[in-house]
Amino acid sequence: MNDSERTVYRFLEGLGLGLVEHEPDGKNPPDFLVAGRIAVEVRRLNENEEVDGAYRGLEVTAKPLHYIVVKALAESGPPSDDRSWFVHYSVQRPLPSWKEIKHFLSNGVRQFRAQLDDPPSELCLGRAVRLSFHPASRCHEKLLLLGGSSDHDAGGFLVAELSRNLRICIDEKIRKVDRLRHKYQEWWLAFEDRIGYGVLDRDDVDQLRASLGPVVGFDRIILVSPLDPQRALCL
Repeated sequence: MNDSERTVYRFLEGLGLGLVEHEPDGKNPPDFLVAGRIAVEVRRLNENEEVDGAYRGLEVTAKPLHYIVVKALAESGPPSDDRSWFVHYSVQRPLPSWKEIKHFLSNGVRQFRAQLDDPPSELCLGRAVRLSFHPASRCHEKLLLLGGSSDHDAGGFLVAELSRNLRICIDEKIRKVDRLRHKYQEWWLAFEDRIGYGVLDRDDVDQLRASLGPVVGFDRIILVSPLDPQRALCL
């Protein structure tokens, strides 16, 4: 099981409906079968971006981008005036190619070092990447060190982000199980909620249900909190 499946498994076990089987049909859907009759598909509910007509989670690019930035800053070399700087980077999608990002970052690092007599507080590297510079309280081994990051496509109004990404993920799962729907009486779709983490008040829930509207293809849509798998919301 992956982490999302483990979270949902704990939730399903807590319902006390009967035996919870993992992958009853091997690698084909569903992910779980409850009491021999309820098929349950599982997915992590994450934030997505559209790339070339398809969707991918923001985290798919976050890790390699972080690595590229850290590597570029490491190439800034030692401080020349006993002063180091922390760098905060922010990004806006769609991102250019990794090759272009590396080129932008290398140029940004060189430009900052060339202007140490009057260092810029911020550099815009193309349309998608922005660097902000903050003096460190002491000198470090490198001139530039990573201080933080932000993603302009992550976050936003909670209910709007939940609704947008739920629709993306629900449609994806409907296509996946369509040919197998006849095998079981009832189908549920359970999400490990990595956007709202189960923290929704009654007004949020009402807004989310109204925004989603009727969901054709699953009998239940369930948001399970990864912080407490016994806390879940049925839409």
